[in-house]
Amino acid sequence: MLKKRKLTFIVILALICSITVLTGCSKNKNSGENLPSANSLITNKFAQSMASGHYSQTIKSTEMKQSSRDNGYFKGTNPISMTYSLTNKDKTQGEQLWLTDSELYLFLEQNKGKWIKNKSTADNFDPDQVTRRFKPSAYTALNKAVAKHAIVKQTSTNYTVTYNGNDESVWKKLNSLIVDTLNTPGSQNMNVAQMVSAAQVQNIHISYTVNKSSKMITKIDMKANFSVGGQYNFAWTSKFDELNTHSDLSVPANIQKDAIDVQKLKASQKADN
Repeated sequence: MLKKRKLTFIVILALICSITVLTGCSKNKNSGENLPSANSLITNKFAQSMASGHYSQTIKSTEMKQSSRDNGYFKGTNPISMTYSLTNKDKTQGEQLWLTDSELYLFLEQNKGKWIKNKSTADNFDPDQVTRRFKPSAYTALNKAVAKHAIVKQTSTNYTVTYNGNDESVWKKLNSLIVDTLNTPGSQNMNVAQMVSAAQVQNIHISYTVNKSSKMITKIDMKANFSVGGQYNFAWTSKFDELNTHSDLSVPANIQKDAIDVQKLKASQKADN
């Protein structure tokens, strides 16, 4: 009888272990490995990682025959280098800029190959349209939402934190960042921006690459597909890389020297009158 009871206990224990494995009730949901949590990997050194870097963003709609692209470098929010282009049907317009806390250097095609310099807040220009996509605080809510659903994996040198899905909580936090892709000075497309705010998400992919040794984030990839009214489909991408490697970024000396100073030009014209 005692042997039979021992046998029964062993069978039950084996059955419990089998159920635990099948339902994923292990100490770590990431393939049983003892990995750091998604939340710690994303949030602990996010601000330090975003101190500087390279970035690129795109958004396009085949049905609208419209696309925009911007890319460049940043050192916090001072300075920022950006090259931007907007294609509407067969017409493309673009601009380049350098933005500091106090100055805006702008290069437009119609400027006959000349850079101009102005105050960063002149002519109703809102620097926050550019700078907020580089502020770590702009990603706080998104990072927390992603961490709740993300999967952690590892290689010999890195951890990757990955989210794939269409969770509404993640989409709401991502939405404003997508709109920022369109809000670039001189080329705002507010009609599309309003459409994005009311869009229906189809799929989101977000991936963070974290260095195992330093725990610093080295790359962030974000993609989203969404539609508006079942009529217009959009594809958006955003990539941050070379993170924390551009601490020496500065406005090139030749641009600072040769740019036409709008404030001085206005003062001179006023004096002549």
